[in-house]
Amino acid sequence: MLSSSDCYEILGIQRGASQKEIKTAYRKLSLKYHPDRNKNEKDGDKFKQIIEAYQFLRREEKMGHKRSEVDIEYTYVNFWRYYDKTDNESQFSGSDFGRFSKNPFGVKFNQPYEHNQEKPTSHVFTHVLLYGGLGVIALWIILSGILK
Repeated sequence: MLSSSDCYEILGIQRGASQKEIKTAYRKLSLKYHPDRNKNEKDGDKFKQIIEAYQFLRREEKMGHKRSEVDIEYTYVNFWRYYDKTDNESQFSGSDFGRFSKNPFGVKFNQPYEHNQEKPTSHVFTHVLLYGGLGVIALWIILSGILK
């Protein structure tokens, strides 16, 4: 099994290289030592090592991203738990809701609201409007065809 320092050494890059540098080094070396280009058995073994090293570094990088995503999610959840707890406690502790029982605007809460409410339309009126409009359009089409 390879270690990360061996992988960097095989690819010929410095430790802590960016993902782009790792990828370019891998592509360059894999083209150089590919078995279809070289018939030497040592080059085939070198090619396998290059692939292993690249896959190891990629796996290591993906695991690092996964860990950071988990950390971000954990931090996010804990923030909102703390925020909800502190916000709810401070917002309603010791509040006086009695001041809301006074009615400064004269609104009666127990009676239904009737002013400017929309009246339900009848289906007869809707049908008369719809079919009357269609009749007018049909008449217009017929008359325009006759008068041409």
